Amino acid sequence: MTRPLRIAPKASIRFFFANISLSAGVYLLTLRTTNASLLNWFLADIAILSSFMLIGWGIQQLFKLHSSVKRDCLLLGLTSLLMLAGQLQQLHPIFLGVVFSVTATVFLYSASQHNFQAIQKDFGFVAACLMSAPLFIVTAIFFARTLILLWPETNTDNFVATNKAEAMPLLWSYILLTLAINIVMIGGALARLVAKIRQFAERDQLTGLWNRRAVLKKLQEAHELWQKQQQSYSLILLDLDHFKLINDSLGHDAGDAALRRCATTLSAVVRTQDLVSRYGGEEFLLLFPGVAATELPLIAEKIRMTLAGCQLIWQNQPIELSASLGYITVYPGAKAEHLLTLADNAMYKAKAEGRNKACAAVAD
Repeated sequence: MTRPLRIAPKASIRFFFANISLSAGVYLLTLRTTNASLLNWFLADIAILSSFMLIGWGIQQLFKLHSSVKRDCLLLGLTSLLMLAGQLQQLHPIFLGVVFSVTATVFLYSASQHNFQAIQKDFGFVAACLMSAPLFIVTAIFFARTLILLWPETNTDNFVATNKAEAMPLLWSYILLTLAINIVMIGGALARLVAKIRQFAERDQLTGLWNRRAVLKKLQEAHELWQKQQQSYSLILLDLDHFKLINDSLGHDAGDAALRRCATTLSAVVRTQDLVSRYGGEEFLLLFPGVAATELPLIAEKIRMTLAGCQLIWQNQPIELSASLGYITVYPGAKAEHLLTLADNAMYKAKAEGRNKACAAVAD
């Protein structure tokens, strides 16, 4: 369903094969008898473990995380060898159960952790807990199964011998497991889709910075924090100098390259908690939470000098970048919109005084 809709098609393919593998494994489990062939037992376990591995790969692809394909293949290969050796040597079924459960726990814990971290980044702790709960619960079940099998004098029929009547709860748990995992996979795909929609709504497509709508929202939040807790914040509004000349002489592609270069430079020079946005055209708005009026002139000058030191080579032709800046810090009685107006006036004052300059806004 998700592939035709183009919702994370690569991840969806992995989830699809995880479903097929899990279903095949559960079906093979129901066919087990005391006379079942070694191949039947082995394929059932490996099919289920492969599904857990594919779920982890799907989550990694879905959220663009670091791949663990090599590590997982190595683990699955080692597990396969141990299972084959255990069955050929006719070792106690507990050995096979422990090997299977440990590998399942590793695969599922890795998938749970990646899913939790990715969702927490975009949606917060509570959403991550809710959407990762099924995977964590299944992980806990297999971990508990490992401990039960290792516990001395335990009746293992309910946890190992799937060919006996006592194992019916275990087989039903696999059915519920399939449902729970599908809930996680669908939820993850939808979470990724919502995150992308948010990104398109809040990010500038050319530079990747926050857009005007998003930064005005963040500014309002900072202003409300100032009103409630007196936590200061500062603004810098800057405009690239001679940007029209770049567009007219070298083309709009060169202008786009200049904007991207400015965006990466600004992002590199500020703190992680600061906000850099493309405010419109060649204008950029920077929001500095917790920065007082005494600190702001030094920050503005540092940004001006950093941009002035940038040179973009476009089709073997150097483009010198510089910007005019207007800056201001919130003060008692100020409104957020008025601060923007004052910063804008200061920026045009910098342009009028020769460009490549940072000017402080004058409070009313």
